[in-house]
Amino acid sequence: MRERFALSLAALGLAAAVTGGAATTKPTAADAQAFILRVETRLRELGNRQQRAAWVQATYITDDTEGIAAEANKDLIAATVEYAVEAAKFDGLVLPEDVARKLKLLKLSLPLPAPRDPRLQTELTELAASLEGLYGKGKYCPPGKDCQDIAALSRVMAESRDPGELLEAWRGWHAIAPPMRPRYQRFVELANEGARTLGFSDMGALWRSNYDMPPEAFAAEVERLW
Repeated sequence: MRERFALSLAALGLAAAVTGGAATTKPTAADAQAFILRVETRLRELGNRQQRAAWVQATYITDDTEGIAAEANKDLIAATVEYAVEAAKFDGLVLPEDVARKLKLLKLSLPLPAPRDPRLQTELTELAASLEGLYGKGKYCPPGKDCQDIAALSRVMAESRDPGELLEAWRGWHAIAPPMRPRYQRFVELANEGARTLGFSDMGALWRSNYDMPPEAFAAEVERLW
C-alpha cells in the first residue's frame, strides 16, 4: 500500500510537471521588466562595439575593417532579432507603459533586420559592409583629369555653377553604382526576410512603423499631406 501511494504521488508530480509547468512559468509583468533590463544591458554593450567598428571602417576603408564592422554588426543584429522574437511571450500582458513601449521599440530598433539563420545574418552584414565600402572607395576618373572621390565630387556639386561640369560630376558618380546592383538586390531580399521574422510584411513596413502609427496609416498620412 505504501509503495502504491508513493508511486501515485510520483505520478501526480510528473503530471503536474507536464500539465502545470506552463502555468507556473507563465510570464508576468515583473518578468517583462527583468527581461527589458537584461536586454538593454546587453544591447548597449553590443551597440557600442558595433559603433566603434563602424567608425574604424568609415575612417580606414579596407577589406579588414569591412570584415570587423560586418562581424560586430552581425552580433548586434542577431541578438536584437532573438530578443525581439522572445519578447512576443509578453504579448497580451498588462504592463507599465514604459515597459510596453520598450518591448515595442525592441522590434523597431533594427534599421537592418536579418533572418534568424546565422549564415544569412553573416551574408547580410557582409553585403552591407561591402556596399558601404564600395560607396566610400568609389571614384570617378574623367579623361585627362585626376580621379575624384565622393568628397571631391561633393565640392564640385556645392561650388560649381557650370551646368556641364555639374552634369559630368553627377553622371560620373552614378557610374560607380552598376556593380553594386546585384549585391543590393540580395541585400533587400535578406532584409525583407528578416522583417518578416519580426512580423512585418517587408523592411519598408518595419521602417514605416516607427512613427507611432500602423505602417498603412503612415503611408496614408503621407499621401494626404502630399
